[in-house]
Amino acid sequence: MNEVYKSKSQLRTETEDALQAYLARGGQIEVVKARKAPKPKMSGKSTRSVNKNQSLGFRSSNFGG
Repeated sequence: MNEVYKSKSQLRTETEDALQAYLARGGQIEVVKARKAPKPKMSGKSTRSVNKNQSLGFRSSNFGG
């Protein structure tokens, strides 16, 4: 019957043995640096910088100014 759970040390030794066998057969390991993912842009931020009085068509002169 197959084992469902293996300890970390047991997995580590099995992985090390498999890796050594792979390298002995002529396998190669290449280390590739991970690319940074682009940061998501907030699409709603641009609407906050708009002056609401101007966007609604009001001017300060209409309010007694």
